[in-house]
Amino acid sequence: MPVPNDKLILLGKIIKVHGYGGSVMINLEEYLPEEIPEMEWVFIEIDEKPVPFLISSVKEHASGNIILKFDGYDSREAMSEFTGCRVFIDQENITEKIGIPPQIILAGYKLFDHSNNYIGLIDKVMSLPMQYMLVLHDDSGNELLIPLSEDWLIEIDKNEKYIIMDLPEGLNTINE
Repeated sequence: MPVPNDKLILLGKIIKVHGYGGSVMINLEEYLPEEIPEMEWVFIEIDEKPVPFLISSVKEHASGNIILKFDGYDSREAMSEFTGCRVFIDQENITEKIGIPPQIILAGYKLFDHSNNYIGLIDKVMSLPMQYMLVLHDDSGNELLIPLSEDWLIEIDKNEKYIIMDLPEGLNTINE
């Protein structure tokens, strides 16, 4: 089933973890876009939703595949759960943020998933080149980074200071 975002095109599929440093090998679709070495982000499909990952390095492999390493993922174990996932790239340079006005200050808001399970308290919102990221801490003190995606947003209540999002399964445990 395709990712429901017409601005993304399929780059390929993660076929295995490469080495012990957290790099992954991607079996490319029919072509190798020249822009790959210049990319900053790719989107890994998790529960049929595109989740952005910051690229720290790109290498071409002799097999014709590419090897990507992601910022913050430094072990084989951290990336092994993504084997078999599809990887997408941005079809065009998206200069527009996700449509949430910057004057909405979300620090101090509580984040809940679609089942009203508490995820954590938002410390700040980081503005990245392609979107906003929520930086929050859960009850155990773990820092979590959650993309603030308009597609996942269900409700923002300014009076009660909470946000409800439809997050992909396991997203809140990926960066623990």
